[in-house]
Amino acid sequence: MAGMGRRLSSFGFLSSLGHGVNDLYFFALPMVLPLLLKEYALSYRLAGLVLASYLGIVAIFSYLFGRGSDRFSPWILIGGGFLLASMGFLGAGLSPARAGVLSSLAAAAVGAATFHPVIYSLIARLEPVRPGRAFGSFELYGGLAILAMYLAGGLLLSWMGWRGVLAAVGVPGLAMGLLFLRPAPAAAPAGGKVQAPAGAGAGPERGLRGAGAGLVFFLVASGLRFLTTTAVTNFLPTYLAMDRQLPPSLAAYVSGLVFAGGAAVVWWGAVADRGPPLTVLLLASGALAPLVFVFSLRLPFWAILPVLFLFGAFNGGCGPAQNLVLSALGSRAGSGAVFGLLLAVISLIGALSPALFGLLADHLGLETTMRLFALPALAGWLLLLVFQRTSWGLPLRR
Repeated sequence: MAGMGRRLSSFGFLSSLGHGVNDLYFFALPMVLPLLLKEYALSYRLAGLVLASYLGIVAIFSYLFGRGSDRFSPWILIGGGFLLASMGFLGAGLSPARAGVLSSLAAAAVGAATFHPVIYSLIARLEPVRPGRAFGSFELYGGLAILAMYLAGGLLLSWMGWRGVLAAVGVPGLAMGLLFLRPAPAAAPAGGKVQAPAGAGAGPERGLRGAGAGLVFFLVASGLRFLTTTAVTNFLPTYLAMDRQLPPSLAAYVSGLVFAGGAAVVWWGAVADRGPPLTVLLLASGALAPLVFVFSLRLPFWAILPVLFLFGAFNGGCGPAQNLVLSALGSRAGSGAVFGLLLAVISLIGALSPALFGLLADHLGLETTMRLFALPALAGWLLLLVFQRTSWGLPLRR
């Protein structure tokens, strides 16, 4: 028992550390986007298309890798993904041509897609006692890494430029890839294989069918929330730099407040373990639309700061509760195929939001577009209320 505890503790640390590194791959591009706009004379529409293409690649390969983790070693998938993503960001930072930058970022997106669907499945299998707290701690490391990136990135942007930032983001994943590719991962039970949850032997297709219409309805509600949060977090540095006229380095520092607020995810995870996770998700997600609307108003600079912090705190609170609900809705909580499909669809919806945001910003301006993007989060929250009162949500109220 002591040996198993040490293995789980080692797995928790490795997965959380890996999450911190992997999340850098999702927010490095938005952070340098204001400088890319200037260097390549991009419109907001084209900037949104670049972000949407990156996230679209992540969406497609998230499902493929999640499904593959039911058949192949998850350690090899994650380790190989880290190495590919790192080489992609290093290539983007070092490439002198725009075509080289874009192709390297596409390769990085494929590598970045491996981690989340595979690791969520492993957490559900290896941390069954307090999954909410495990998911909360896992999400915390991602938020802390992004916060550190925005704080250090503001300095690096002024010192090394956007190329230096992209290249620097590629370095930590080289070490993480080698750690996950070790022949005997510290988290693996005896024999080096991860134990599948009960009933997982019938294959991923049956698990996806077993999730049913309730999963689809819940996915739509979550996707609407992600439509708001993805657009806001991806365009936040650009919004602050272009609309609020902050220097790009200061815009990066201020954007980091969202991820500083995300540290509350540990507390939210513990709350989700005690209370009905669907109720916790309703409480956390219900604050997002009002906060985005308030942020879009012409507030003084000092008033922006607590709004962004609170947005990060409530947005972070959605993660553990959402993962617990998804596990309950799926016929196999640990199925890589189920998690891969969910993350793929959500990522695909998120991929559309930067393109839509950029298109609207070209015609309506950044401020009006930011205000309009509070509406999807509101619609998603209303759908969750409906979901709670159906037969799908009934078991999740207890």
